[in-house]
Amino acid sequence: MIRHNSYFEDHVQSLGPKDADEAFTVGVMDPGEYTFGTKTVEIMEVVQGVMDVTLPDGRRINVGKHETFTVPADREFSVRIAEPTAYLCLYR
Repeated sequence: MIRHNSYFEDHVQSLGPKDADEAFTVGVMDPGEYTFGTKTVEIMEVVQGVMDVTLPDGRRINVGKHETFTVPADREFSVRIAEPTAYLCLYR
């Protein structure tokens, strides 16, 4: 079974398995600015596009196609998206 998630008035959407040993989602973000909270460690990989990321420690990084970044559990991070961007997120 596939789970569909929609955030920020449908500007961020993701799909993932309802039951899996290793949880993950794949998704797409429209241009905009978004802040997310984590419950687990999240490893994000940009599949297409670019994310301007503000990490929990305040550092800003640009993450492009096939690049990753990691956010610890129980933290917030923000992204700025200039063009439609696809991602893979692994939850650990």
